[in-house]
Amino acid sequence: MTIRGIANETGGSKMKEIKKIWRARKWMKSNEPFLYAWHAHVGYVHDLFDEFESGSTVSSVATKRDMNELLLTRWADVGVAIGHLTNEKNGNIRSKKHMVESISKNSDQSVGILLKEMMELHIPILLSYPDLLNKDQHALYQDEDYGGTVAATSSFIERFAFPKIYQAIKSTNATSVIDFGAGYAGYLSRIGAKLEHMKLVGIEKNRSVCLDAEENIHFPLKSPINLYPDDMMTWKWDGEPFDVAMMNNLLYYFAPEDRVKLFEKAYEVTGKDGQLLIITPMHESKHGLAFSAAFNSFMSAHDNLFPLPSRKDLEELAAETGFQLKQVKPVVKEGAWYFLRFQKV
Repeated sequence: MTIRGIANETGGSKMKEIKKIWRARKWMKSNEPFLYAWHAHVGYVHDLFDEFESGSTVSSVATKRDMNELLLTRWADVGVAIGHLTNEKNGNIRSKKHMVESISKNSDQSVGILLKEMMELHIPILLSYPDLLNKDQHALYQDEDYGGTVAATSSFIERFAFPKIYQAIKSTNATSVIDFGAGYAGYLSRIGAKLEHMKLVGIEKNRSVCLDAEENIHFPLKSPINLYPDDMMTWKWDGEPFDVAMMNNLLYYFAPEDRVKLFEKAYEVTGKDGQLLIITPMHESKHGLAFSAAFNSFMSAHDNLFPLPSRKDLEELAAETGFQLKQVKPVVKEGAWYFLRFQKV
């Protein structure tokens, strides 16, 4: 049987076919950046950039680590193609120096934990959206599983945000700070490393994070830190009021209608002219609209995570609880992360 095509294809249908092919190529190319994150994440999880740091064959690493040699070969092929690895003349695979520095767990410059959160927490939820759209039941964020990872990734924001927090503390001669949702006490340890005779208190609900905080403090302290594994909403303080309360990377764990309680708690524990410092991504902000929209998509897919606040939301909460917004500064513009300083009125 002979199959014959259309003898006289019209110009219009030919253009449609070309446009379809062009669009397909465009979407294929848009997925290429994902390979970089995927490859780096696999390398981070299995310490593969360390294994290939000095040059090694895939076969020897597969044997040493009891791995599937075929799949490890494919991972190495991708790494060579995208510039994470090099294929040497003697057949060895070698990690690029910048990948060891930025991904290895043994590097003090590693951002691998950020990839872990993105690839194991955020991306799977976004990929489940087609199913979630047809269900009333949402995902459930498990703090016990990811609390340590989230606390570690928060340290990246901390590096950018701390100078603004430090300036706010210094400019008001504050001598006492309480941090709600302290995580690994990153902000408090940075304050304690710079300033003497400070009263530094942290409240962290996740007990394992709280107990692991000491080994994650990398600064010699001039002022000690008291860290309590407790729920900030039920925790009581009977000492002198604090000059500063901090609530960083915290608001999206509370429903919008419950956030007023956070501001009330800050008002309760701070003295006259007390300050409330907040680091948070903001919705409908001047910077980072794409990120904040994606972040909101992730949050809204969970039963126990909540939408990002807008500046207007925070100003209304402040007015309702006796605070006034005094300062707003971007911390990471691409991610819509902001520093906000409130003061009692």
